[in-house]
Amino acid sequence: MASSDAPSSSSVATSPTIPTTGRLAILTGLSLAASAIPLPFLPDRIVLQIRGAVAQDIAARHGVSLTGDARAALAHTSGESPVRQLLKNAIGFLSKTVLKKLTPIAAFSTASSAAEVFALGLLFEHYLEHHRARGTVRINAEEARELRHRIDKAVLRAFSPALKPQAVPLLPGVEDLRDEFTRWVDSALLLSASLPSYLERRLLSAFDEVSREAG
Repeated sequence: MASSDAPSSSSVATSPTIPTTGRLAILTGLSLAASAIPLPFLPDRIVLQIRGAVAQDIAARHGVSLTGDARAALAHTSGESPVRQLLKNAIGFLSKTVLKKLTPIAAFSTASSAAEVFALGLLFEHYLEHHRARGTVRINAEEARELRHRIDKAVLRAFSPALKPQAVPLLPGVEDLRDEFTRWVDSALLLSASLPSYLERRLLSAFDEVSREAG
């Protein structure tokens, strides 16, 4: 006879093996496009919906569900770090007024929302796979708010010079038959292509540190 203390299949979450998809990358790109819409309120509303969809997709792929309040806690921006929110507001104000003609400043303001969508998806999945101890099938608002707090702290810490992300082992060198110009162009292209992976490693390392501190 089965022990009554054993958790039932309806109360404990499992993580089905589902192939990784490019949905997060696509949704991040959509949030970037939405943030560039030159209309009031609409971009924020679209990005809010995208963030909620990201959270819902990741939860579903790991066999857990979100309450309405939990989805809102993960999707809304009102609980973000005051420091980062202040920075975003300042850059957004400058990009729309005295510096509106400086494309890099405006682009940074627009890209911030997309970066947050990416961080939410990456770190929520990392949390479910490596940090959620014996989670039930439902994530409530309290757990979501705590997770959101960790994600916000991790995003800030990812830019700290003191953070040491996991190093990537280098492959052994091979004979290089390229000319000097081709080698420099290839290096520039590959460096640009590696930036997302570098950011990902910093975010994961920062989240692991924040989670250890949270106990």
